[in-house]
Formats: sequence, C-alpha cells, structure tokens
Amino acid sequence: MDGSTIAVLVAGVLLRFSVFLWIPNLAHVLDQFSLFSTPINSYRTLNEGIYLLSNNLNPYQQGEIIHHPPLLLKFFAILKNSQIEDNFNTNLFYSVLDLFICLQLIKISGLLNGKKGFSPFKIACFYMFNPFTLLTTFARSTYLTNNLILISTFSCLMKNQVDVAIVLLSLSTYLTYYSWYLLIPICYSIYQEKKKVKSVISAVLLFLAPIGVLFGVSYNLSNNSFNFINLCYVTLIKFKKITPNLGLWWYFFTEIFEFFNDFYLSVFNLYGFIFIFPLSIRFITAGNKMNLLFVIWIIIGITNFSKPYPVFSDYSLFYSSVFLFKPYYKFLKFSPVVSYVALFVVFLQAPTFYVVWMILNSGNANFFYAISLALNLVQTVILSDFLWAFLQAEYYNTHISKDSEEQYPKLTQL
Repeated sequence: MDGSTIAVLVAGVLLRFSVFLWIPNLAHVLDQFSLFSTPINSYRTLNEGIYLLSNNLNPYQQGEIIHHPPLLLKFFAILKNSQIEDNFNTNLFYSVLDLFICLQLIKISGLLNGKKGFSPFKIACFYMFNPFTLLTTFARSTYLTNNLILISTFSCLMKNQVDVAIVLLSLSTYLTYYSWYLLIPICYSIYQEKKKVKSVISAVLLFLAPIGVLFGVSYNLSNNSFNFINLCYVTLIKFKKITPNLGLWWYFFTEIFEFFNDFYLSVFNLYGFIFIFPLSIRFITAGNKMNLLFVIWIIIGITNFSKPYPVFSDYSLFYSSVFLFKPYYKFLKFSPVVSYVALFVVFLQAPTFYVVWMILNSGNANFFYAISLALNLVQTVILSDFLWAFLQAEYYNTHISKDSEEQYPKLTQL
C-alpha cells in the first residue's frame, strides 16, 4: 500500500475522531432522525440499556425498549465503563471501525480484480470521505459493527476460508437477523464445488453451533431469560414498532385494517426471501468467487428495501461495495456517477421532508414516504442495471473470444 493511500486512511480516522471531540452532541442530534436511527439500532436506546445494566436492572425485562443483543450491549457497557457519556474508548472505536472496513474493501478488490480493479487510493478516498459512511459513523450506528463482520466474511470467502466465513456470518446473524439469508448462496456454492449434501449439512451445523453458544451466553447475561429473542428478532419479523423510517413497511401497516395484518406480515417477510434461491441457482457457479460475491451483494441490496427498519448504515455497506464490480461497469446503462448523484439528491431531500412533517407540522406522512419510495426506486434501478450488466458480461465471455476483434453485439432486454 502506497504512502498516499495510508495518508488518506489516517486523515479519515483523524477527521472522525476530531468531529467526535469538537461536536460531542452530533450523535444525539442525528439519532433523532429516522434516517440514522430506528428502535432496533438506536444509540440512544443502547445508552438506556447501559444505564439499566449499571443499576443492576435487566434491560430485557423493563418493557420493550431495548432491542440490542445482550452481548453487544455488554460490549458497549465495558467499552464505555458503564457510563452514558461517550469517552475516549468510544470515540476511538467508532473512528477505527471505518478504517478496518476500508482495508477489507481494498483487500477484496485486490483479490477479485487484481490490477484491473480500482486502486487502493481511490477506494480509500471514496469510502473514508463518503458522506454516507461519515454520517453513519457520526450517528454512532451500532450496525457499523455488523458491517465490519460482513465485510470480513466476504474477505474470508474470497480467500477460500469458508469455515471462518460461516462462523463470522453466524456472529453477524446474532447482531442483525437478516444476515442468515446469505448462508443460502454460500451453501449452494459449497454444493456446486463438492457435489456432496454432507458438506452443506456440515456448513449449516457450523453456522448454528456459534449461534447456539451466543444464545446460551446471552441467556446467562439476561438473568436466565430468553426474552431477548422476542425483543431483538421477533420484533423485526412481526414489525411490532411502527415508526417512520426509510423502508416501505411503516406507511403500509398504518393504513391497513388490523384484520389483514398477519397476512401482509407474511407477504412482506417472504418478499425479501423469495429472490435468494433463484439468484443463487442462476448466477453461482463452481469455483467462481466473483459470482458468489455478486449474488451476496445483490441479496444485501434487495434486503435493504425489503426489511422493516433500514437506515443509512445499510446503504453505506451496499454502495461502498460497488467498487468491487468494476468489470461490469462498461455494460451498465447508467454510469455509477449518475446513480450516486440520484442517491445523493434523494438523501438530501429525506431529512428536509422529515423535518417538514415531524417538526414543522407543515406536511403529512406522504411527504416522507414519497422520498422513501424514490430512494427504493433508485436502488431498484441500480440493482437491475447491475444484473443486466452481469448477464451481458456472461454472454460475451461465453460466445466471444477475448482475442477476437469482433465488436460486442448489442443485447436487448425483453
């Protein structure tokens, strides 16, 4: 890694640490907005949980306030010395998290694309000074920890360390429920390579074993109670807390009659899941790590707009990984620059519409929901564009020799 890349990485860390020191209340301000905070990942409720722990109270038996897994809550309680106020440890932890994520992105890009990919300097500049990642860090989103674990999982997959990747994925699933979706393409990839059902069963057992251990430790930390499962995971599936956010669920469930609630809960939960099997079967081939990572990235993108409580940090991981798929850029209908400009405009409008509705009382829910629809429309266009680019690249690689001087024929979508 050259000196300029190291300088960018250090500058990014110093910028984050400086903002934490100079504007200590910024996290509190950002935590008020549903763009950065939901009942599931709120830094404010994390502090409430730490306060309850410091007073020898069980956070998971004091109403339905805390939705953070017990081990994550305990980790932050130790990191913050059981104090609500942020200290040096907290500031340093959040500043360094992005550094490790960026280093993993650089490593994965090198493994996938070699010299044909983006340079480490460009990736470092984009990630460390990306407004999405900066605001996510300043809001102290607890999802950042999960982002690092997921990126580390991808890195292990690229290095063919599948067992380590599965263990990391189980840890990610413990932190955020929807990560288990990614086990399906990984298992299908294992089956494609080894053609043995035993290998798939071993992978599933390897995935379940750490979760069992984590649940057991969490049970002890929760005073021998499994109520944390209801608060941390069932709340997501049943969408118990209907609050405005960047997703599509909240507006719909405020409008429907309660009689239809269970039916539409099933439909919405199935929606994000039904794409996983066809995507895995169609795109994953034996020994092709690029295809596996691409499918995982697409599934993350679909999950972002199909989950009940999406926030900025979800989009941060997804759009930061776009750099990994440079070989498909030449087949895109829309340049990634155009896509990012569209996203940036939407994200600028989102807090404005939220303030107009919730603070100034000059609008209604339609204002903010319209922006949510626009955001998910942009993401859908980006996903479909990359899927079409993948199909084109696959066709050209199969039907046209790399040494051929024949021009690529133009393919048409039907």
